[in-house]
Amino acid sequence: MKNLIFLFMAVLFIAMGANVFAQSSGTAPAPGAKHNYSVTDNGNSVVWTVTKGDLTTSAGTDAVIATSTAHSTDITWASTVTVGDWYYVRVVETAGTCTNTKVLPVQITASPFFLTLSAANATQCYDGAVTVSLANPSTPNYDHGNSTIVFTVSPTGLSGSYSGYQFSLADLVVPSGFNATVAFSGNATLSAGTVTVSNNAAVTITYTVDNTNVYTNADAASAQDFTATAAISNGKASNGVSDNAGGVYSGNTAVARPNTTGIVTN
Repeated sequence: MKNLIFLFMAVLFIAMGANVFAQSSGTAPAPGAKHNYSVTDNGNSVVWTVTKGDLTTSAGTDAVIATSTAHSTDITWASTVTVGDWYYVRVVETAGTCTNTKVLPVQITASPFFLTLSAANATQCYDGAVTVSLANPSTPNYDHGNSTIVFTVSPTGLSGSYSGYQFSLADLVVPSGFNATVAFSGNATLSAGTVTVSNNAAVTITYTVDNTNVYTNADAASAQDFTATAAISNGKASNGVSDNAGGVYSGNTAVARPNTTGIVTN
C-alpha cells in the first residue's frame, strides 16, 4: 500500500512539474504570451471570442484578439492572467444563415523563460603592462590602461516556435575615472538601454574599461584595482513572455595587479 502511495505521489509531482515548466503554447500560454489561432478558410465569415472560466463570461482584456474576423489571428494573453485559470477560445463560422461553432480550452501556464548572467572571469588582470612616464624628474606616473571584461547572458525555456528575446542593460558600474565601452556578439544590438537578440542563443557582452586615472608613488599599492559590476533586467521573449525569475541579475569581475609595496632603500 505504501509503495502505491509513493508511486502516486511521484506521478503527481511529475505532472505538476510538467504543468509549471511547460513551454508556452496556444493551449497553455504563459502570462504575457502571444500565440496564433487559426481555422481553415472555407470562404465563410468567422468571428473569434474568448471567455473566462466558463463558456459565457467574457475574458475582457485578459485576451486581446488582433483581428476577430480573420481566419488566422493572434491572441495576446495579459501579463496579469493567473496560472491555472481556464479560458475558452471560440470561433463561429457563418455561411448564409447557417453557423457552426468550435471551442478550444486554454489553461494558463507558468513562464518557463528566464535569463542568467555570468562573468567570464571572477578575477583578472589588465590587458597590458603598466606604462611609466615622468611628470618631473622626481615623480613617476603610472598608467594602467585598459581591461577587457566579458559577461554572457544565457536564455532558458524559450519556445522553438519563437525566435529571439530582449533585456534591459544597465551601465557597467565602475569607480570614478574608469570609462567603459560595450560591444556584443553578432546576434544582439543595443538601443536606448535595451538589448535585442535575434535568436535563442546566448549573448556575449564585452566591456573595454579604460582606467584614465594617473597614479604616483604616493598612491596606495592597490589604488588601480577595481570591481566592475554588470546588471540586466526585464527579460522578455519575442512572443511577450516575461522572465519568470524576477528578471534582475548582476555579475562581477575584479581587476587587479600584483600589489607589491613601493621600492624601499637604506
